[in-house]
Amino acid sequence: MQYDPITMKKTKKIINWLLGGISLTYAAIIIFPSFLFANNLEYKNFNVYYHSSEINVEKLKSVLDKSQNLLNNTELFKAGINQDIFLCNSFNEFAFFALFSRKAFAVHYPITQNIFLSKSLITENSILRNGKENNKRTLSGVIAHETTHSLLKNNLGIVKYKFLPSWKNEGYCDFIANESSFNKQKGLQDICNNKDNSDIPSFKYFEYRIITEYLFEERKIKLEKFLNDDFELEEINENLKKKYCTKHRI
Repeated sequence: MQYDPITMKKTKKIINWLLGGISLTYAAIIIFPSFLFANNLEYKNFNVYYHSSEINVEKLKSVLDKSQNLLNNTELFKAGINQDIFLCNSFNEFAFFALFSRKAFAVHYPITQNIFLSKSLITENSILRNGKENNKRTLSGVIAHETTHSLLKNNLGIVKYKFLPSWKNEGYCDFIANESSFNKQKGLQDICNNKDNSDIPSFKYFEYRIITEYLFEERKIKLEKFLNDDFELEEINENLKKKYCTKHRI
């Protein structure tokens, strides 16, 4: 077959236009997703979008009440703040909205501050992620966690927020949510036994939360100091071991 550079150039241009159009369409959906959700509940500080009209609205309000109670523990939470939340019906739908976080419980986009939640069981106040282990959390806790991301971004600004170390960002969000998906007893046992769980995201979130909890509850630091100061994590970890571990290990 004879090579035709003009045809190839035209074909490449068409493909680029198609890919560009798809990317722009996807970005528009991520920014303005509400048209894909048939129902909306405006309650207190939350705007919740969902599909089924058979959803138990009173149970959903109860979940949101619990989320707000958790958020009241951070000085960043103020009256008048509104958080948009989108409930996905399935893992596949969530994967569409969270291309790079398909195995997570939720995804938060800092610029739009839209929160997309994985498959949720509202009557049980629980949420599932598409994973084999550490795959269940409370729905109210995850909503509080993700909303705290929004509060941090509002407080710091988008640039400083993006450069906030992960251990502070995720640790503070889980600290406010007062939970992690990783079992606390096992997590402390692994910390005390110096087990390398660096490849397990749920453990890292747990460790970040324990570090944050130590700084706020043991050292009694203020939020401004937590966000702006540098900390020696190795020294903190040693103090955590003194607090939680016996000489025989857990």
